[in-house]
Amino acid sequence: MKNIYKRGSIGFMALLMLFSSSCSQDFIDVPAEGNPTIGSYYDSDEKLDNATNGLYGLVWFNMNKEGFYGITDVISGNMYADIYNDFGDFTDLSFTNTSRYISDSWRSCFGAIANSNAYISNLPQSVGPNVSKEALNNTLGECHFIRAFSYFFLVRLWGNVPIIENNADYSKNYVIPSNPTEDVYKFIENDLKFAIANLRTKNRGSDYASNAHVSSGSAKAMLAKVYLYQKKYDLARQLAQEVINSGEFKLLGGDQLPTKSFADLFLQKNNNNEESIFAWQWTGTGGYFDGNFTNTLFAPENRLVETTYSGQIAPSQDLIKNGFENGDRRRIETFMLPGDFYPNLTYAKTLDLGAPKILGYTFEIEYEAQKSGAGLKKYVIGKENLPITGAFNPVNNGESSMNSYMMRYAELLLIHAEAILGGQTGSTSDAQALQSYNAVRKRAGLAPKTVITFDDIFKERRAELACEGDYYFDLGRLPFQKAKAILEAQNRGNREVEKHITISATNLLLPYPADDLTKNPKLKEVVPYTFK
Repeated sequence: MKNIYKRGSIGFMALLMLFSSSCSQDFIDVPAEGNPTIGSYYDSDEKLDNATNGLYGLVWFNMNKEGFYGITDVISGNMYADIYNDFGDFTDLSFTNTSRYISDSWRSCFGAIANSNAYISNLPQSVGPNVSKEALNNTLGECHFIRAFSYFFLVRLWGNVPIIENNADYSKNYVIPSNPTEDVYKFIENDLKFAIANLRTKNRGSDYASNAHVSSGSAKAMLAKVYLYQKKYDLARQLAQEVINSGEFKLLGGDQLPTKSFADLFLQKNNNNEESIFAWQWTGTGGYFDGNFTNTLFAPENRLVETTYSGQIAPSQDLIKNGFENGDRRRIETFMLPGDFYPNLTYAKTLDLGAPKILGYTFEIEYEAQKSGAGLKKYVIGKENLPITGAFNPVNNGESSMNSYMMRYAELLLIHAEAILGGQTGSTSDAQALQSYNAVRKRAGLAPKTVITFDDIFKERRAELACEGDYYFDLGRLPFQKAKAILEAQNRGNREVEKHITISATNLLLPYPADDLTKNPKLKEVVPYTFK
């Protein structure tokens, strides 16, 4: 991608993060990084299989709690917030490199990298004789996958970033230059190729608990996406086709799972379903850093949450008016309009303590958030109501166990179609491209197309993945002037006052966090990476 803001003073964290020696009750405790228990700590395949649980949740908490949505869907114009909260700075692009959303996101990515590095360096010496080679390879594959995903996030947000493979070396000298984008992408590809070769294969079925960790198929799907971003269309097509042919993933509500629907994706009881390729994992029964409170951030009113605040962000006017075709079933599951009814949402009859709970919620205009005229629905799961929701943690911002999707099979199908198209111009009537593209549309209740263009796929991606963090990155794949025109044409105000932005920069990259550049003044320098 390319930088809405010029890179001003920005820095780099002293990355040597601890492994989290006491995670939630759902995670196996692991020793502090740099002080592993050699030989006997991981004395069974089961313990080793659970060693990486923290890489799916804990390390992403600071970004997930707010920053993820500010730097993706708010900047891109899918979400809106007024100027009175931090999200508002991303609505009108008044944020600076001192924004905590930027620093939280940067630190989450590098924290995940630090933890992955430590496992990669220490695990081979930290397993007992009863641990199988297959289990060790699988766990190392997970670490390479998470590190690749972290760098993929970083390179699309900041461009040139430092590649760090060895925490011990970095702890001795953290004043290091960045590496060029092309080297970061090569590093990502290498990590994902390792993951493909070492992760287990899976056949995802109704035992959702067994689907929480990534598979070799997950790594293939992610690498197909990485190839697409680099316009390596033939490679993206080949990998996407392999994933499709494997049958590992399925659309909820598609031909193979006709009794389910798009709405089922966002029920907490369906975490790690057949469509989930990779998701952050959360628990509402652990401590502060273990849960997901998007329900609190997104829900338009307090009767839907397990805490005292809600509605920090809302759907934008542009998403409301331009995001969906008439008749698209995804719209009602993405944002609420007055009169929309949700049979699986539980709400409190009043705001009084101990008020009775009611299953089945109708959104009304008086409960709108941010004067948008609508309320977010995706990731809103309402009050605790077992077993629909799972348990909440009211004390910690009403945190829940709802997963955060990082990649779904629907996106892989759209990647497949775009890779066959092979560029951002022209059109295709290729049967395989149409099959993948129309499978997503059919699930949404829309008529199939017989010819598709890049703009068709681009719009389909927005509708399918709205509020899941991808639209900003899709804008970054466009020629800058086209992305600029889209952003400046959006109504970024509320339903009462129309507002527009002007972009004077030359790209859509974020600035490096200010305090990190203070710590590492070489961050602005770019030096080729020496691959081992």
